[in-house]
Amino acid sequence: MSDYRKYLRVASIVLGIVASTAAASKLAAQGGVKVRRPATAAAQPSLEPARSMLRHLVGRWRVEIRFAGNFDGPPDASGARVVDSLFDDLRLQWTEGLDSSHMRGQGIIGVDSRTGGFYSTAVYSTGSGTELLTGTLDLAEPFITFSPIAPSAEAGGARQAMESFVLRMVDTDHFTWSPLDRGWRALWTREP
Repeated sequence: MSDYRKYLRVASIVLGIVASTAAASKLAAQGGVKVRRPATAAAQPSLEPARSMLRHLVGRWRVEIRFAGNFDGPPDASGARVVDSLFDDLRLQWTEGLDSSHMRGQGIIGVDSRTGGFYSTAVYSTGSGTELLTGTLDLAEPFITFSPIAPSAEAGGARQAMESFVLRMVDTDHFTWSPLDRGWRALWTREP
């Protein structure tokens, strides 16, 4: 009798599996309805660190530019920059001018919401073209490393270091901008 009960148990389990499979809905490839699943949080980059960094850049800034070796003398150049939201909190526009020159500049800094990557554009009245950069945020320390989208023809170690920059948040009222070769540095101080 015990063999008969085992047989009935196995038969009922198999019958249950067959019945549930037959009652299951068809897959989309079999003509069934396609089920949409919400995107997971892992699929979308976290934009909060980028938003925070950009939020701190909005305002009026005073800049002092010093070339390598000038640590305690007067700045080699100085000027002002105004940074404002462009459309939302992921894109900023800026304009700037130097005190001792007619040079003017303007640009955009922002974050691509799909990838979480930064971008920066700049054009200067004394320049020959537009500066186009992409950037990566370092979460351990608030800084962004920017590299040219199209490196120059002589792109090599030294040339790449001159064309790549680091924007480093010192605190809410100060940030620095300098090339990777450290040939000069700009210290930005928030104006009241």
